[in-house]
Parts: sequence; structure tokens; C-alpha cells
Amino acid sequence: MSAPLGFPARMRVRLDRDFKRAYDLRLRRDLGFASMLGAPNGLAHPRLGISISRRVGNAVKRNRIKRLLREAFRHEQHGLPDGVDFILQIRPHETRTLEDYRAALLQHAPPLGALALKAPIKAPDRRPNRPTDGSDPRATA
Repeated sequence: MSAPLGFPARMRVRLDRDFKRAYDLRLRRDLGFASMLGAPNGLAHPRLGISISRRVGNAVKRNRIKRLLREAFRHEQHGLPDGVDFILQIRPHETRTLEDYRAALLQHAPPLGALALKAPIKAPDRRPNRPTDGSDPRATA
């Protein structure tokens, strides 16, 4: 029996701090149609995040590209390094085929993942708790 090829929520990069961690680490590969960033995530599986601006095209085109990239990731997830967040910053381009996106993931993700796994895992930034002794000027009485 083969491994499942789902793409559940746990496989997606959704939080701003996870995107920011990848941007701050500056581990990047150029795919032509996109930049791929990598960052360690401390999990037992890879995750995918997609950043696509309106410059790429109208909503129909942007959503098609995202669907194809998610599908490519879903098919290739077991060939990608575990414990790495992959962020794709999409550039304006003509929509490619699913096979093109799959090939790009397989070619660029493993070397980027190897670099990312050597980088230290930074703890997520957390806002400090507000004081409860009444010294917080933002608190209303």
C-alpha cells in the first residue's frame, strides 16, 4: 500500500510568523516562475506556503496556479525533506502544466531543504503577557 497523498491543514504554512521565519532566514532558490524559500519547522513533515500577488494575474489565474502548486506538492510530498517549510513567492508567468511544477519542486526542494535543516530552529516570537497588576496603561478601569 502506498503512502497517503492528502494535503491536510497541518501540511500548510498559514501563520505570519512561519512565513516571516522563512523570509528572515533568506535561504532561497530561483525556480524561474517563483522564488522558493526554506526554513526548518521542527515537525516530522514538510509544509507548503504560497505567496502570490495580484500582479500575477486575475483571481482565476492566481487560483489555478495555487491549485496546481498544491497538487504538485501533494504528489511529491514524500520525496521532499521532512521538517522543512517551503514558501513559494510566485512571479508573473504563463501558467505551466502540473508536470512542470512537480519537476521544479523535485529539482529545487531537496537541496534547499538540506540547507534549511542545517539552520537553527528559531522559537516563534511571542508577545509578552500584559501585566495584571494594573500598571498597563492600555487597560481600562
